[in-house]
Amino acid sequence: MRLLVAAAVVLAAVRGGLFVLAGDVGLSDPTLSVNALVPAIVAAVVVGIAVKLRPELMNLSRPLLIGWGLIVFVVAVNLLVQTVGLRLYGIGVAQYLVYPTLALAIWPLFEEGDERLLVRVIVAAGVLVALSVLLQAADIESFIQSANAEVDGLAANRYAGITGSYLHTSAFLGCAFVLLMGDALGRRGWLNWAFSVLLLTVVFSAVILTFSRSGVMISAIGLAALFLFAAKDRRALFLALVVPAVAIAIGVGAWGGVTPEAAGERAASGLDAQGDKGNELRADAISGAVDTYQGQDLLHQVMGDGLASTGNARQLEGGDSTAELNIVESYYLKLLTETGFFGLILIGGFLVWALLYFLRTLWCFRDPLSASLAAAGLGLGLYNIIYPALETQLLALAWWLMFSISLRRTWLQSDREASFLLLPIGGGRKTGPPEEELPAKPLSGVEPLPDPVADGSAG
Repeated sequence: MRLLVAAAVVLAAVRGGLFVLAGDVGLSDPTLSVNALVPAIVAAVVVGIAVKLRPELMNLSRPLLIGWGLIVFVVAVNLLVQTVGLRLYGIGVAQYLVYPTLALAIWPLFEEGDERLLVRVIVAAGVLVALSVLLQAADIESFIQSANAEVDGLAANRYAGITGSYLHTSAFLGCAFVLLMGDALGRRGWLNWAFSVLLLTVVFSAVILTFSRSGVMISAIGLAALFLFAAKDRRALFLALVVPAVAIAIGVGAWGGVTPEAAGERAASGLDAQGDKGNELRADAISGAVDTYQGQDLLHQVMGDGLASTGNARQLEGGDSTAELNIVESYYLKLLTETGFFGLILIGGFLVWALLYFLRTLWCFRDPLSASLAAAGLGLGLYNIIYPALETQLLALAWWLMFSISLRRTWLQSDREASFLLLPIGGGRKTGPPEEELPAKPLSGVEPLPDPVADGSAG
């Protein structure tokens, strides 16, 4: 089952390439077929765990169990008031439940060293995506999304790589970069450090070549958090690993058509609500969604229009790429629109708790792995405010897995419950606290481990 989890991560990361392949082989509905692959694998993992291990509730993470229960409750109640039809509602059920279910299900499967192993699977998928971006920039393979500055009138070239989306690639690579920084801090020896610099360079080069702000934002949050909390007396080493990688990546970006000036202006424009076209589109989408919500009757303001009533799920439902979309550009606004004030309070409240948990983890657990997981989870969680990240297959999978691993990691390291957040972290019996460097288990054997999606607009 560990191999199935790894397969889910990799398949989610190469979804754009799978779209092309599915179209080439003539599948009747390639979009729906590809989007169903990862949920099918998750279902197989969950069924395998239930049949083979039969975990008891006491052996599950309490925060994950509570979060999963809240989502199930909202999804069930939403069925009674939904206006989108059962097929679209079913797609929404997958969007809301597949990845929280996976995060909860893999908890009893963890053994010593599995946390680090699964993090490295996520990082490996990130490196694969980054290499595909570099291949695209070198004009070796086109994949799905790419844009030329001169032809398309942009400030710089941009490349999406094998995920098929600039935004998904950028945010996912930002998380991978943060996890890589944590991994690099935990390594010893010149060869390991040199290899870490190489991987950091590859990943951040691809972040720049997406010409999207999300990856830079998440990377910056992670860099600051690790420097302040995890590097401790190794700050010189940390800078010696990260600074050369970033410097070389800036050069690679210039080679690919993203000049340092364009990259800097793009990053700075994230706070410009007037002079940036992407921000203007995002602001218009958010304003339009708020106006639509305010025009609803009281029942649907409280309970929502129905799961998957926003995003591109309508295209999945009918296989019509021209179907009218309702893009809201914020996961919390998506919750408000689809599940009403009721769902926003329950699910949105839990997600805010998760952000507080990540902040507390950064403060209390200073080892590189725990800090990098918390920083990456925090960065991607904050991105939810301006983009429905947890609606997209790759980003939802990554965030929920990082959340699950982080909960497991902090539970193993602490004999005290997280009383500051009113929730104990784990469940069941501890197998022993991890050392700062946990030995990675080989990815073999048949034991445990790991959407219908949406794509945003402005990036």
